[in-house]
Amino acid sequence: MTVDEAPPAARASLPVDVAVLAGRHLRLMSRRPASIFGAIVLPLVFAVLFFAVFGKVVERHIDGDYGQYVLPAVLLQAMLFTAMSAAILTVEDITGGLIRRLRSMAVASGAPPLGLVTAELARAVLTTAVLLIAGLALGFALHGGVAASIGFVLLGLGFGAAACTGFVALAFALGKLESVQLVTNLIFFPFLLVSNAFTPTEAFPEWLRPFVANQPLSRTADALRALASADDALAEPVAVAVAWVAALLVVCAIGATVAYRRAR
Repeated sequence: MTVDEAPPAARASLPVDVAVLAGRHLRLMSRRPASIFGAIVLPLVFAVLFFAVFGKVVERHIDGDYGQYVLPAVLLQAMLFTAMSAAILTVEDITGGLIRRLRSMAVASGAPPLGLVTAELARAVLTTAVLLIAGLALGFALHGGVAASIGFVLLGLGFGAAACTGFVALAFALGKLESVQLVTNLIFFPFLLVSNAFTPTEAFPEWLRPFVANQPLSRTADALRALASADDALAEPVAVAVAWVAALLVVCAIGATVAYRRAR
């Protein structure tokens, strides 16, 4: 190479960029006590509260123990909390100028959202482990064997990945903390409360039951319960839940990539 020749431009590598950015986010999380609290303590608090408040009432309308019914719901709720955390961190990166700097560098366009989602999923693994251990005290257990237990964990994390990716896409599109908090809460509470996560579908008004039974959170909760209970008829609920999660993940990933490119 002569003195007049420019050095070769650096090439973006998606796996490397994702690993670097995920490591950065994990280091930031480790320095925030609230992040650890949200991953470990908050899910436990909700699990105990729902079990104590609704356990005796809901057990009249379901077959089996409420602990077996409610823990998959608490897991999905924790995944949604993780997604909201991802959205807030995305806004912090936007307002702090990190996204602008990354777009001026040789960084793969999908790496910033994917790196953040990867870091949040690492935290979600910790949350899942804590809930499964604590669930033993509430009457929850994985009765389906090794394959079903692995499927339970993977489906829960898959739902978390889809939710995180969708909320990150919203954060890139909106760009302001107030707007992100408003929109994510408008998604979080209706989909969580108008579902069979904590109360059976039969407890809702008849006109609302078709939505309650078929929305993605309810379908995922049904599949998790089937996987945990060694249900002989688990193929249908698991297939429907996987289809929902896969479709949401693809749509949200495309949205996150497009929104990242347009973010300011």
